[in-house]
Amino acid sequence: MQEYFTISRFEAGDLDPTRFDHEAHIYVAWLYLREYPRDVALASFDAALRRLTEKIGATSKYNAMITWLFLLLIAERMIASEDWAAFRARNTDLFDDQPRSQAA
Repeated sequence: MQEYFTISRFEAGDLDPTRFDHEAHIYVAWLYLREYPRDVALASFDAALRRLTEKIGATSKYNAMITWLFLLLIAERMIASEDWAAFRARNTDLFDDQPRSQAA
């Protein structure tokens, strides 16, 4: 995943839509949040996702609220020194089809 999904490929829309699943969305969002300040990452990821959904004819799948909420949740859970594997292992609920609240 890490070799295929990059910010530059995402922004260029150079991704196979059949491979861009929920986990790939989270991974690319995580990349943005590691690379840019939170507000820049949110706006940049959102704009690139809109372009991608338009390019592949999937605009009905785009939801701004879900996009922003997921990015904010990812940002809140990130640890600066943590790599992707550690983040993924620690946040398995984000990868469910219907994420659960971490509150008991």
